[in-house]
Amino acid sequence: MSRSEDDLEEDIQLIKKFISDKVEKNNTEGVVLGLSGGLDSTTVLKLSVDALGKENVHGIIMPESATPEEDMRDARWIAEKWDVEYDEFDIDPIMECFPADPKERLAYANLKARIRSCIEYYTANVENKLVVGTSNKSELLLGYTTKYGDSAVDFLPIGDVYKSDVRRLAEKIDVPERFLDKVPRAGLWEGQTDEEELGHSYEEIDKVLKSIENQDSLEKIAEKNGLSEGTVKDVKDMIHSSVHKRKFPTVLKLRSRTVGVDWREFSM
Repeated sequence: MSRSEDDLEEDIQLIKKFISDKVEKNNTEGVVLGLSGGLDSTTVLKLSVDALGKENVHGIIMPESATPEEDMRDARWIAEKWDVEYDEFDIDPIMECFPADPKERLAYANLKARIRSCIEYYTANVENKLVVGTSNKSELLLGYTTKYGDSAVDFLPIGDVYKSDVRRLAEKIDVPERFLDKVPRAGLWEGQTDEEELGHSYEEIDKVLKSIENQDSLEKIAEKNGLSEGTVKDVKDMIHSSVHKRKFPTVLKLRSRTVGVDWREFSM
């Protein structure tokens, strides 16, 4: 079910408060985020600027040889438009320090994401800032993130917003039109797009995810959304195979209370 305009406005206010509360409660001085030139990172950039002020937001652009130049131009343009401080680092020289083979496409792509995370955290540590993530709910549920790469962040402002809903949210906070209809792509290798890699459109995927959230059966999900059972199964399989990405690393239980199992945090 689509969010009403009033619900969407409430979501935006809650997200901005979430961002400002995180920064305040952690006694930090703002946020650092990677700018890809895509819709999600631009949306989180705008939410962060609105919540914290431009002086407390630091963008980082991290291209490499397979990065579309259009995306880098857009990332620079939006940072300059909103007067946000940003740095740009070519990660190709760092990639060359690893015994990495580009033919191992997925492992090579994951290495890029992990290098970018290191740069973000170094900057955040130096400046006493938090790393804010840009993943949306669809990506998190599908496991369409790199473990300890783009998923290695301090908090996720749009982590409960489905990909197909990010556009409406972005439009409402005045993200420029040039970002709204961009083809989703992580730029992991030349010509890569999210939907081609996933095998289904985000529109189809989100219909399945929203129905799963509603606890509909596989048959009902397919029938009510006009999708094949194969599509529904594909999405469910992606969720099940990526559970480890949404959990704390497994700890062997040897004592009465174990971190990640039954330990409860407390204040002294």
